[in-house]
Amino acid sequence: MPKITLRDKNRITLPLEMVPSGIERFDVEKDERGRIVLTPLAEIPADQAWFWSAKWQEGERKASEDIKANRLRSGTADEIMSEIRKRRKLK
Repeated sequence: MPKITLRDKNRITLPLEMVPSGIERFDVEKDERGRIVLTPLAEIPADQAWFWSAKWQEGERKASEDIKANRLRSGTADEIMSEIRKRRKLK
């Protein structure tokens, strides 16, 4: 279990791997044994949480880079698939 240090103004930093994806706010309470319990507040609807996963966000970043670099093609599905097949044959 990771150790957490209380910093100035009673601040803590949670290890990234312990924080559920897309969660930024928590309820805090002290239980009957004196433990501090953090409960994630899901402000993102459950059916949209996939969008905020690390894997999906990485894809979004790559897509944004492609848009900025003008690495996009448009056309019908058939035209795009034809281009993909052509590129595969070139390799």
